[in-house]
Amino acid sequence: MEKKRATNGKFKTFLKKNVYYIIMGVCLIAIAAMITVALVVKDNKDAVDPAGPSQDITPPADDVVKPDDDKPTVDPTPIDPDPVVPTPTAIVFACPVADVNILKDYSIDTLVWNGTLKHYAVHTGIDFAGNDGDSVMSAYSGTVSNIKYDVLNGYTVTITHNDKLTTTYSSLNEPTVTVGQSVLKGEVIGTMGVTATNEYLDGAHVHFCLYENGEVANPYAYLTIGEK
Repeated sequence: MEKKRATNGKFKTFLKKNVYYIIMGVCLIAIAAMITVALVVKDNKDAVDPAGPSQDITPPADDVVKPDDDKPTVDPTPIDPDPVVPTPTAIVFACPVADVNILKDYSIDTLVWNGTLKHYAVHTGIDFAGNDGDSVMSAYSGTVSNIKYDVLNGYTVTITHNDKLTTTYSSLNEPTVTVGQSVLKGEVIGTMGVTATNEYLDGAHVHFCLYENGEVANPYAYLTIGEK
């Protein structure tokens, strides 16, 4: 019993002498435990979110909006305030015969005498006289749109020049062109003859007519030979 008391006394004496160191040791152990817990928590958090809250993720280059992307595109080509409109080329007919000898002139407002039919009537074209077999030419470039024969007018060739102008050539011998053929200004389309019985007594000639939009028109509007 005395031995046990002696041991307790020594332990109390040890505590009194080393209480300061014991308290410091306990504090160090507590601090070490807190640090250990903090490190464990941090490691677990990093394992869940490796990127971390402050990681900077840069968007793809295509998604970046540049300062000028929302500005309208301006065409650098200057706008001419007064554009030049090309002047259409004037249409000038060539005479359909080589030697100009007007037998009967264009007369839509005045009646003229028809010696074959023995009556007065308007004359819708120009009759160019010549010799049987003389060449007849296209007055202007175009397409042969019709060829026909009838007793009164003989052979007639129709040439369409554009969507407005058409010319006809009557009292021809059999034409040398075909329907659908393209012809040039001054190109031979046939020869003059005496095939038009309504002007048979006038001899060999070509009866030349002009039509504008399907209506009879004055050939002198495009011919340069001048009205006779």
